[in-house]
Order: sequence, then structure tokens, then C-alpha cells
Amino acid sequence: MTKLSEKKVTNEEIRKLVIARLRTLSGGKKISIGSDGEFSREELIKRVTDNDQVGKKIVQIQLEYLRSLKEGLFLPE
Repeated sequence: MTKLSEKKVTNEEIRKLVIARLRTLSGGKKISIGSDGEFSREELIKRVTDNDQVGKKIVQIQLEYLRSLKEGLFLPE
């Protein structure tokens, strides 16, 4: 068995993945981000692109969600 080489994923690649996931959201909906307010899909994409505080929070939330999926936390036991 050969060991797979680990590839470092860049912040830019992560942001592109998050933006691709955000594009799948319904356009007419707003998402509440705690005390930061409500944002449309387009506003969230801009925030992630600009890498501002809300954008970084969205990236963090998406990464935590994907890690949970990987670890099977959402699968029935």
C-alpha cells in the first residue's frame, strides 16, 4: 500500500469551495449569522470573497460542517 502524498489546501481554495456551496442556496432566502445580522446568498458570497469578519465566520462554519460529515456525526447510529 502506498502512502498518499498530503496536499496542503490553500485559503483561496477553501474560499472557492465555500462560495461554490453558497451558490447552491436558494436566492430568495436570508441567513442569520448571530448578532451580525441577516444576509442574502449574494451578500455572503461577497463577504467570503472579501475575507471580512462575517466571511471568515461563514468559512469556519462550512469547514466544521464538512468535518462533521467526514466523521459521520450526521449519520444515524
